[in-house]
Amino acid sequence: MLLLLASSLVAVGSSLKHAGSISLRTSDVPAGASVDVVEGAYRQRLRNFQNVQYYGEFMLGGQKIDGIFDSGSFELLVRSTRCEGCAHPTSPYDRSKSKTYEKNGTIAKHVFGSGPCVSMKGYEEVSVGPLKSEQQPFYEIVAHQIQALDMAKFAAIVGIGPNFAYGNKDKTLLMSFGIKEFSICLQKPSGSDGYLTWGPTAKPEYKEKHYARAEVIGKHHWATRLNNIAFGDPKQMPSEMVPCMSKGCTAIIDSGTSLIAAPSAALAQLSSQIKPIMEDCSNLHELPTLSFNIDGTDFTLPPEAYVMRITGAVMEADSIWDILFFKPKMRKLNMCMPAFMTIEMVSQNGPVWILGMPFFRYYHTTFDRELQAMHFAVAGPDCAPLPYKGNGTTDTKALLAMDAGARKQPMDIDVRSIVPPTLSEMFDLTVSNVVDL
Repeated sequence: MLLLLASSLVAVGSSLKHAGSISLRTSDVPAGASVDVVEGAYRQRLRNFQNVQYYGEFMLGGQKIDGIFDSGSFELLVRSTRCEGCAHPTSPYDRSKSKTYEKNGTIAKHVFGSGPCVSMKGYEEVSVGPLKSEQQPFYEIVAHQIQALDMAKFAAIVGIGPNFAYGNKDKTLLMSFGIKEFSICLQKPSGSDGYLTWGPTAKPEYKEKHYARAEVIGKHHWATRLNNIAFGDPKQMPSEMVPCMSKGCTAIIDSGTSLIAAPSAALAQLSSQIKPIMEDCSNLHELPTLSFNIDGTDFTLPPEAYVMRITGAVMEADSIWDILFFKPKMRKLNMCMPAFMTIEMVSQNGPVWILGMPFFRYYHTTFDRELQAMHFAVAGPDCAPLPYKGNGTTDTKALLAMDAGARKQPMDIDVRSIVPPTLSEMFDLTVSNVVDL
């Protein structure tokens, strides 16, 4: 979930032990990817639930747990048997069944987009595939008001942000695993799974030549500069109609947010640029691409990336409907609408946007903690990272439409399962009402 924020805690040291080398061989790389591959990474499948939750398996104290791997947060939280009032649609963590659990007892409050939760700190053995950490700090949820957790396919939120949480010096899971670089990609066709690769997928010289690069400007988040967002060509529009054109914005690239989130004023500007989307999705082929610039590089998303078709019980989850910007006059099934949520947040580098799961379906994203950078490749079939920069043979627009199953088909989404962004009083506000990212 986006921007899970921990309260200030006293740091407690831990003794960490790592597993042997991770094991992606060249033969394991998806078809179409670069042959200039760094062997030794671990490619983990992320299961898809309703196109708004992608979760993977990990071990906590010898117990199999499903979790969202969230680039927008920092810590490991798990729904546990300590939470007597919790619904448990998936198996919770049970400390009584673990031989490696160590008590800390510190109580923390975390704030999510759909409500707060109270958790208790401890230490446990954590492993993902061949990666292993002993005495890893984690938090057991003991109480919450998060409706999504009562029906979610995941029991844990695994933070994979670039740095420590606010006011916390416990090593994150990435630090404990010794992971300096990882990648995330979600397949385009509705219902398809995604992948998280622990470790590098290409050599540095290949990435610098064939991938787009963005500098990370956030201290705690995978944040970078964002400019010139428009439906169509921003150069053909008056500047007052184009968000982020004058002073720029900040984008957080977040694997734990279901849609695209932005300030309401910016979304109002965008709404003036696009014709109404027919509820039956019949004019999807007539809609323009969404264009934007990330740290100097132009990107586009086709209509099937930013349009969603509502499925499931639409009269439920009022809190989710409230955060959607393009609110329908009537709520009904199989209705198409733009996949945008509102988030009112300003950083020292301008208004904050959240590029969530729609972005990862079209751009294979590599996060580099050591270089403080992100690299973007075109997401090909089976999430193969294909060159973004032209090399005489690559047509980026053609690659964006490569997956036949995703062409001109909106993403089917159950609003009850949407994972929203959040604002919190726990942000580090170094300037009045300005978030220190």
